[in-house]
Amino acid sequence: MPSKNKSDHALALFKAGVSAVPVVGGSIASLIGDYIPSATEKSKNRAIELLEKRLKELEGRLDPSNVNKDQFAELFKSSYLSIVRSHNDAKLRAATNLIANILLEKGDIEKLSYTELDHFARCVENLSSGAIEVLSVAVRMAEKDRKVVLETSGFRMNFFELKAMFSDMTPSLLMGLIGELDSANLLHRKGTPTITAGEYSNYPIELTPLGVRFVKHILGDDT
Repeated sequence: MPSKNKSDHALALFKAGVSAVPVVGGSIASLIGDYIPSATEKSKNRAIELLEKRLKELEGRLDPSNVNKDQFAELFKSSYLSIVRSHNDAKLRAATNLIANILLEKGDIEKLSYTELDHFARCVENLSSGAIEVLSVAVRMAEKDRKVVLETSGFRMNFFELKAMFSDMTPSLLMGLIGELDSANLLHRKGTPTITAGEYSNYPIELTPLGVRFVKHILGDDT
């Protein structure tokens, strides 16, 4: 039999430790042992499915023979970590879109620079699924206003407008998710108003051009 890899061994040790907890330990250990490996495998299979679909869509526009191999390896490893750590479909799609984008031929209108892809890879890895959803909703709101070119101008809104799209979320949690996006320059908190209304309602929020590019090129049209 092949030996267990390090992650399997660590999971087995953790499961054994949890099993010693009185009353609930056995049930929790069973949940860990039965579900975690299968969930990871499910995520990998879904990512393969999404990558295959995306590569077929880009057929004729790919040039893998001329890709920088070191950059591809770095980006693939970052994307793979996101895949095995999440079951969220938006994150899985984003991770596979990163891989597909670096394979585009030079000069393709959708091809991003490695620096931008590397930044977006960190965004996929570090952002919560809630933050990604908030960003996607902000872009959909902005797209309804055709007065600006989003990829160059961004879009301004007030917190209460965004909050109206998340009725089941507390203002504090929504502001926390906006804070995640602010740290990656995808969505900005534009400072504290001189006179503040309750629950952040009149705080200015700005969707940045980089946030629009992240949704358009990495999250894709299904978010």
